[in-house]
Amino acid sequence: MKSDRTRPGITRRRALASTVGAGAALLLAGCGFQPLYGRNSVNESAAVQLSQVRIRPIADRTGQLLYNKLRDRLNPRGKPADALYLLEVRLEERQERLLVEKDETTSRYNLIMTATYELKQWGTETVLDSGTSQTTISYDLLGSEYQFSTLTSEKDVRDRATEQLSEDISTRLAIYFSALDGAS
Repeated sequence: MKSDRTRPGITRRRALASTVGAGAALLLAGCGFQPLYGRNSVNESAAVQLSQVRIRPIADRTGQLLYNKLRDRLNPRGKPADALYLLEVRLEERQERLLVEKDETTSRYNLIMTATYELKQWGTETVLDSGTSQTTISYDLLGSEYQFSTLTSEKDVRDRATEQLSEDISTRLAIYFSALDGAS
């Protein structure tokens, strides 16, 4: 008997919950929200435009790491034959002493990398978009600065830092191209 009296209340709650859920879905659809990484014409168009970006070589060994990571993200099928855009990146790297021992030796550092980029129209060199991306990663000095473990740690930190920078720059460019497509 008790279940018969509570059943209408439960069905009303379910109906109300489904109505609220449907309303929320309609609101999200109406606000123009579009996921950056999804299957729709705007995102596919942005991906096509990203593949038309030629990256100018970046100086130094760490610059080469960043160049390779950007190329893998923007041009997974290789350099574009007829590029529409040129990406120029300047990379700055510095280390900060983070943990100084009583004997004045440093046992922990921060590696700070800053990448300043400009997206230009191919041929005209007109700047279309620009920005700065920065990452900071800490690492331990494992023995002397010339020991294998320290050199390996520094290599790993540079690899992670360039990965983060390439992800940030490629995401910013994808947002730029998505906004450009959304405006047209």
